[in-house]
Amino acid sequence: MPIPANRYTVNVGFPIGCIGVTHANKIVLGGGGGPSRSGVQNKLSIYSIDDSTSTLNLNAELVLSSDEDAPTCLAMHPKDKLFVCSINTSMAEIKQGNNQNCRLFSYTKTKITMGKQAKCMGSTRDVDYQKCIAMSASGKLVVGGATDGTLSVVRVPTLKPVFPFIDARDEINDVGFSNDDKWLVAATDSELRVLSTTDAELVRRIDDPRISGGERAVFRFARFGQTNTLYTVLNTRARNGAYIVVWDTNKWVRTATRRVSSSPITTFALGPQGLLAFATASLHVVVCDAKSLRVLMRVPAAHSFAITALAFDRDGKHLVSASADQTCQVYVLPDVWPTPLQTAVAVARDHAQVIAIAFVLVLAIILALVLRR
Repeated sequence: MPIPANRYTVNVGFPIGCIGVTHANKIVLGGGGGPSRSGVQNKLSIYSIDDSTSTLNLNAELVLSSDEDAPTCLAMHPKDKLFVCSINTSMAEIKQGNNQNCRLFSYTKTKITMGKQAKCMGSTRDVDYQKCIAMSASGKLVVGGATDGTLSVVRVPTLKPVFPFIDARDEINDVGFSNDDKWLVAATDSELRVLSTTDAELVRRIDDPRISGGERAVFRFARFGQTNTLYTVLNTRARNGAYIVVWDTNKWVRTATRRVSSSPITTFALGPQGLLAFATASLHVVVCDAKSLRVLMRVPAAHSFAITALAFDRDGKHLVSASADQTCQVYVLPDVWPTPLQTAVAVARDHAQVIAIAFVLVLAIILALVLRR
């Protein structure tokens, strides 16, 4: 039985599309109303967590152009006060083939400043956007995946391409780097590609995703973990279940498969302290042990609208979920999670009366069966 959540809600005043955490444990949020005339500004904001008052304190904010799209994804630099964010330019510039969507930002305690920009998509349609982005552990590379199938890898801070952009021929759902910067992974519905970060040489390709029993699925997320591990999220094509599948990247075999939800997973995060988290289309937020995939915490109805992003802070003491409903949920995580035995004992203690009644009923049934003989 998962533990109850210790959490609080913060309304930030704009729909949130992406989230990041600085190396100083500040929360970076991006979002807004897009190029509409709704009056909802497009913003990048930095907050500090304050558990004593159950709130997020605003440290810095940058209001972006209302002619452009809201931020769709961002990736934090692991050491420097930098992050890369994807923001589509105006519709006119997109149609002209000048969508400078990949942007480098720097920040201080009180200010966010936009720096270099680069075009990292080939599409001239305003419905296409960069769906996912990740920065390497060294902070030297950024990989982005777009809805038009463009896979881009650029250097930081120049944003110059490492190699020509790749056409994945399908919408890219997720991207990530191995911890040594040697590999990157890109996930589409139908396949995973693991590529060399130096020349895009194919290292491994996994296609036709299926779960145990042969049911067809789609790859929704793919993230490298520690020690030769790749975590993948598979949603069934029937949208009636979601699985986490763990791969050994030395032998490229599955080491674990577990059904974790009856609803599709919509966002996913790997965290420190051996944790992972995900949110579902049914608006649940779930924390699992990354090794055993045991569910540690499950929060139903975490938000009132789609959950768009999740992030652990650097020390694993907080999980933050963000939503299009303009709110963040801040979950205060325990220093020590209960073991399976401790959980079983707690369940037995909390339901002792029910268990006792059930035990008496079972004994009564057994006795009745014996007497009828």
